[in-house]
Amino acid sequence: MKAIKTGVGVAWTRAAMMSYPKEKRLFEDPYSEKLLPLLYRFFIILMRNPKKRDSIIKSREKAFPGFMGWFFCRERYVDDILKDSLTKKEVETVVNLGSGIDCRAYYIPGIEKIRYFEVDHPTVIKKKIKKMKKILGELPDHVAYVPIDFQKQSLDAELKKAGYNLTSKTLFIWEAVTQYISKEANDSTFKYVAQAAPGSKIVFSYILKSFINGKYIHDGIKRLAKYMLKKKNPVFIFGLDPADMKDYLFQYSLTLIEDIDSVEMQERYSKLVDLDLLKTVKEFDIERFVQAEVKR
Repeated sequence: MKAIKTGVGVAWTRAAMMSYPKEKRLFEDPYSEKLLPLLYRFFIILMRNPKKRDSIIKSREKAFPGFMGWFFCRERYVDDILKDSLTKKEVETVVNLGSGIDCRAYYIPGIEKIRYFEVDHPTVIKKKIKKMKKILGELPDHVAYVPIDFQKQSLDAELKKAGYNLTSKTLFIWEAVTQYISKEANDSTFKYVAQAAPGSKIVFSYILKSFINGKYIHDGIKRLAKYMLKKKNPVFIFGLDPADMKDYLFQYSLTLIEDIDSVEMQERYSKLVDLDLLKTVKEFDIERFVQAEVKR
C-alpha cells in the first residue's frame, strides 16, 4: 500500500512546479493541485508566496539533494515524449501503467484525439474517477480507467476488458512503478508490451540495482535509503543495471532508444528555464529513464 500512496507525492511535485512564475516552469499542469489531499494542498497554497516556497523547497533539497529538480525534469521528459508522439502522429493509443493521479490525459494538446487508458490499483482508480468528475463535470470520452493489482491480476485480461487492442500502435508510460513491484511482475509487464504493434514505444523509469542491493549509497541518498530499503518490508524492491539494459530489453523484442541519467537530464533541461533548482539535478543519480521501441 505504500507504493500506491507515492502518487500523491508526484502530484504534489507537479503542483509545486506551478508555484513558480510561468517563465521558470518546465511544464504546465492545471489539475494536480486540485487532486491533492487537504494537507498537501495547504502547502501548495503556502508556496504561492515566493519566500515560503523557496523555504519549503530548500528543506526538501537539504534532505534529498537534487530530488526536486530531478522530479521536475523527469515530468518534463515524459511530457516531451508524449507531445512528440502526438505531433508526429506516431501513436494511436496511450496506456499509462500506474497512472496514479497523473493528469496528462486531460490537458496535453491533442490528447483528446486518441484513446488513453489509465491503469492503476482499484483504490487509486476509484478516487481518481470521483475527483476528476468533480473537477471536469463529466469524464472525457477518450479516457478509459483500468483498475488492476499488478501483483495479482493479468494486465492483458484487464486491458482487454477495458477495450484496449494490442494491434493499436501504443505509447506505454510506466513512470515510477518498476521499483515497487517484483521482478516477476516487471518481466510480465515487459512481455505484454512486447506484444504491441511494431513501432509502439515505452517510456519507463527505474532505480539502480546497485542502490537496491545497498552497494551504491552516497551521502546525498543515505536518508532516502534508510526509508526505502528497510530490512523489514522495504519500499523499493526491484532495480536494474544500466550496463545490462540493452540486453534486458532485447529479450522482450524491445530496442533501446535512450537510457538517460540525472547528468543528461540536468544538461537538457537547465538550458530551457533559468531555475537554480535545476543546477543540482545530477546529485540525484539513482533513478534513470528509458525510452524503447517494439521491434519484431
